[in-house]
Amino acid sequence: MIGRGAVPDNHELSQTGRLSQRGEPSWEVAYCFPRQGEWTDEDFLAFESSNFPVELVDGCLEFLPMPTYSHQRLVRFLFLQLDRAAQMSRRGEASFAPCPIRLWDSRFREPDVFFLSAERVARREDPPQGAEIVIEVLSQGQTNRDRDLVVKRNDYARAQIPEYWIVDPEQSSVTVLVLAINQYIIHGEFKSESIATSVFLPEFSVNVTDLFASAQTDVQR
Repeated sequence: MIGRGAVPDNHELSQTGRLSQRGEPSWEVAYCFPRQGEWTDEDFLAFESSNFPVELVDGCLEFLPMPTYSHQRLVRFLFLQLDRAAQMSRRGEASFAPCPIRLWDSRFREPDVFFLSAERVARREDPPQGAEIVIEVLSQGQTNRDRDLVVKRNDYARAQIPEYWIVDPEQSSVTVLVLAINQYIIHGEFKSESIATSVFLPEFSVNVTDLFASAQTDVQR
């Protein structure tokens, strides 16, 4: 069956350690699909509707981890709060992955949640060019953490995105960064029993305790 992302169902990629380098074919994509002659009807239909968690970095595909259910619960909570603030302010729209945003030529990122100003929405660019607020929920693994904590921090700053929220499930913390010329400074590092606040969109705030509880709460029957 077709796999999605960096760990395909046939596991050949993880067994061979064959990771694509600049100038080579994107082996991660190839190993996500069956060999010729082994495609089933189900494989084909899945291929037709597949959506790889991937970003474009300087002409190279960068494969993202498949989100866990708890990760998506956090994303849902954040989106609902941001969407509510967007409607209250009438200053723009909230959205969420999978939906890439263009930072500059050959650089697309796919933040977990983001806010576009009304002016940016009115331009009807598809995909959107930049954003006003981007939010990333850290995934497990040092490579994934470094991507959001270091690489994307630099990318979003270079793209002049006014505000970047980093949600860290391991530390149960929310860090809000605001742009100061060409780099981010810390507006606040928020832990349990505190309220994370936005500078760009004052209507947007998040109860940190409630946020992380949303990833653990059992479904009511």
